[in-house]
Amino acid sequence: MISEPIRLQVWGPYACFTRPEFHVERVSYPVITLSAARGILEAIFMKPIEKPESKKRTDKEGFRWHILRIGIVHEGCMMPILRNELGYPSHNYTGFDISDMQNVRTQRHSLILQGDKIGNGERRLEYLIEAVIETNGANMGKYAGAFVRRAGKGQCHHRPYFGCREFPCNFELAPEAEPSASINKSYGVMFRDFDFDPVWEHWTKNGNDRPTVWRDAGGRTISPVPEKPVMAVAERGWITVAKIVEENGEKEVTGI
Repeated sequence: MISEPIRLQVWGPYACFTRPEFHVERVSYPVITLSAARGILEAIFMKPIEKPESKKRTDKEGFRWHILRIGIVHEGCMMPILRNELGYPSHNYTGFDISDMQNVRTQRHSLILQGDKIGNGERRLEYLIEAVIETNGANMGKYAGAFVRRAGKGQCHHRPYFGCREFPCNFELAPEAEPSASINKSYGVMFRDFDFDPVWEHWTKNGNDRPTVWRDAGGRTISPVPEKPVMAVAERGWITVAKIVEENGEKEVTGI
């Protein structure tokens, strides 16, 4: 079952939606990714669908989010920063020895997003997230109502953020808000989301604990990234990534 679309307005001064191809040097996508948008919604309210065949959990019914569209209100611009971080090669299972900072510290460049300056001098990146809730059956009204109630009060399980936890963002329900109609351009290929199905299948099939590495029947490592990325093209400020189709009275979400 699919709920009615919910539209959420999110904003903050900085963001870093990291591109996976640059590895440790963080370079942001020019707009919010679908996985980051899903993370913001789940920070407010989530209840994962439980696997009934799992021996550890029994017949609890949850829901999952589907992102339909991303609206761009203030897109911002790129800004380089230099940060001191802990060097990953020095890491071991006992953690970092911070008494020897010269060996564990490293400097890395990041190319992050900086918000546009608005009237009061505040920097602002702002997006609209339009999404629906999908459940296996019952409790649709319960979950949608709980999200609307929590978002209306500003409640969340943890503070939502733009890509990295050091860039928190604000949120509010905005059913009538519209993006900037002057934005019509292509942002290129963009990361869609992680695919957790192989992990679930491996876990439930063998009845073992959740694995950290998984392979298919041929011994090949399964990529957690879906094969089909998103071609992010904004038309009048909207990037459409999925749509609702109805057949025989049943609604479902299909990707674009």
